[in-house]
Amino acid sequence: MTADSKQKLLHDSRQLARLKELLVQYAEDRLGTLRRRLVVYALALIAMTGATDLRYGLAATLILLIGEWVDCYTLRQVAPRIAAGAPLVSVQRLAAFAGIMQALSLSIGAAIYVFAEGNDSSILGVAAAFGMGTVNAALILPTNPRVAILKMAVFMITPVLMLTYKTFLSPSALSLDHIDFPMFLVLLSMGYMCYSFATSGFHSYRQNEALRRSQLNLSDANEELGRHQHELQKLSMVARQTNDAVLLMTPERSVEWVNEAFCRLSRLPKEHSVGKPFEDLLAMSKAPPEVLDGIATAARNAVPHRAELAAHMPEGNVIWTDLHILPVTNGDNVLEFIVAIARDITHIKEHSESLRAARVAAEDAAKAKADFLANMSHEIRTPMTGIMGMADLLSQTHQTPEQREYTQTIIGSSRSLLTIINDILDLSKMDAGKMEISETEFRVRECFEETVRLLSPTVRDKGLDMTLHFDEDLPEVILSDDVRISQLATNIIGNAAKFTEHGQIDIHVWSEQEDTDEGGTEYSLHFVVEDTGIGIPEDKLATIFDEFSQAENSTTRRFGGTGLGLAICQVLVSLMGGTISVTSTYGAGSSFQISLPIRLPEAGSDALVPFASTEEVEDFNLQDLEGLRVLVAEDNQTNRLLLKKFLETLPIHLHFAHDGYEAVEAALQHAPDLIFMDMSMPNMSGLDATEAIRGSSIEQPVIVALTANVFDSERQACLSAGMDDFLTKPIRKEDLIACLLAHLGPQSGTDYDSHNALNA
Repeated sequence: MTADSKQKLLHDSRQLARLKELLVQYAEDRLGTLRRRLVVYALALIAMTGATDLRYGLAATLILLIGEWVDCYTLRQVAPRIAAGAPLVSVQRLAAFAGIMQALSLSIGAAIYVFAEGNDSSILGVAAAFGMGTVNAALILPTNPRVAILKMAVFMITPVLMLTYKTFLSPSALSLDHIDFPMFLVLLSMGYMCYSFATSGFHSYRQNEALRRSQLNLSDANEELGRHQHELQKLSMVARQTNDAVLLMTPERSVEWVNEAFCRLSRLPKEHSVGKPFEDLLAMSKAPPEVLDGIATAARNAVPHRAELAAHMPEGNVIWTDLHILPVTNGDNVLEFIVAIARDITHIKEHSESLRAARVAAEDAAKAKADFLANMSHEIRTPMTGIMGMADLLSQTHQTPEQREYTQTIIGSSRSLLTIINDILDLSKMDAGKMEISETEFRVRECFEETVRLLSPTVRDKGLDMTLHFDEDLPEVILSDDVRISQLATNIIGNAAKFTEHGQIDIHVWSEQEDTDEGGTEYSLHFVVEDTGIGIPEDKLATIFDEFSQAENSTTRRFGGTGLGLAICQVLVSLMGGTISVTSTYGAGSSFQISLPIRLPEAGSDALVPFASTEEVEDFNLQDLEGLRVLVAEDNQTNRLLLKKFLETLPIHLHFAHDGYEAVEAALQHAPDLIFMDMSMPNMSGLDATEAIRGSSIEQPVIVALTANVFDSERQACLSAGMDDFLTKPIRKEDLIACLLAHLGPQSGTDYDSHNALNA
């Protein structure tokens, strides 16, 4: 609400209150003079009885009393009705009605006298009565002008009507012959006196009303002035007491006034600031010139401006202020003065700097953590490659049953350790926000069949049955992250195998489609894994997806594991925009369901060409690799020995390099068709060696990275350096052969999505 609206509302409320007050005063005055009017009515009764007879006197008096009773009864209701909140208009109408009734009763009483007495001279008495009524009505003009005007109208019209009737309409027409000139002058004088008194009353009423309005306006003006003065006092107190430094300057930018906060902030007494040019005070801050120029220009042009100003204090410290330049104009848009307000934001700047330092420290810590994990991944996966590879080679030799049992124990323990390492690394990547989801085309049935095939030995060893069922309407090829879906399926099915001691595991895969409001279609992939295992207690279902959580402490001791698998699944599902849920009956089994949004390939897109799985490698004619040159760049002696054992049975020319320099020299000397390049080597890293080879003029070989790092940044670095593929340690013989066949074999150039770790 604007100030003018508030002022008008205040004025209207005062006017309404004044009208209510006058109406109540009118009612009280009328009620207070009732006794005097009754005395007059008694005298009138005596006069009329003497002039006519008792019947006419009583009739006229009764009518007068009825009008008076209506008037008084109504006026007694005025004050209570106003106090009760009745609308002023309705109360005014009641008062006007009562006044008219009282005036009409007087007119009727006078008419009874005139017509009953029948003497032409009665007109003089009637004129006197109506004259008195008119004078009485004029007296109430200040308190109730509406009723006063109505009464005077009745008192003036009634004699005219009676005179007209008696003169022209009555059978006994009124004769005015006996009214001599002196009587006529008396009547004329009485009429003029009534007229003068009425007009004087009107004039007095208008003057009083004008005076009252002037007083009211003056009162409003005084209140408004007082309010403005009060506001100015408050603003002055605020400006003086505020912690913000306030400076007022003339349009010529000469300082007129500063508050105490300015003196404290600037370390300058008031007398050293007032009267000085604003630019001189600015220069004392020793802030950068570009900042000072911007502030001075804004003040010079009288435009609003905001800047952060670093003031160098005599004590040697720096105080940061948030400075506002505000021009103030009058109603004619003429500049009156300029206000400069400065707020000390040193603590905010210090806090911001501490936050920035904390953020940098956190980023450094995150980088150190990532570097540590990368180094640990390399340091653990490198010997794991040797352990698992040698165990695989050992399992292929002639062994006694006892030796074979020992070998299988080594292989199983190594794989369990690798699973734990992978879980921890995945969790670390999720915490660092570096887990990425990549979309690719793949055959969903093959993805689940491969997962089931890998887990089948574990299931068979426990004597369990495992079934895999696909719905008939399941799409052949979908667009999603096949590696993450395989990881989800492996974790869920692996959990079912781990916690099921007898019975079966059922896997059901299907898809659904739903029309969208935009007219499109959304697709989703669903799979459920049901087991007859130990189940999950109902009170543990809410925490089963927490990190390092298992149903019971005894579960870890009995079945092993870190309790990270389901936590990783939940994060992966969330990243892919899906949902995961579980239902379980303790002692009877569990059911895990995962739902993921997917897309279907566009019509006409290239179909995937399947690549043989590692079980089908023997179906290829390995002689197709005959004569190919393969270079292995690996600084670890155990890994070199392992790779040699894996590859020496193939009909290829095999060369080795111990570091990046040797790898570049061997590439220039032997022109290999494919290089297995370790990423972390002394003297020259695998990335640097790759860039050097890509920059040479030799026929470019296929370069496949061998690394223990599993971070997406490492994969991107391989691509940026010019590598073609990526194998993660520990490396299996089947992966090496599959990679060779994919790049150099008869199906080289076809889709390698099932084994290409760059898409992992």
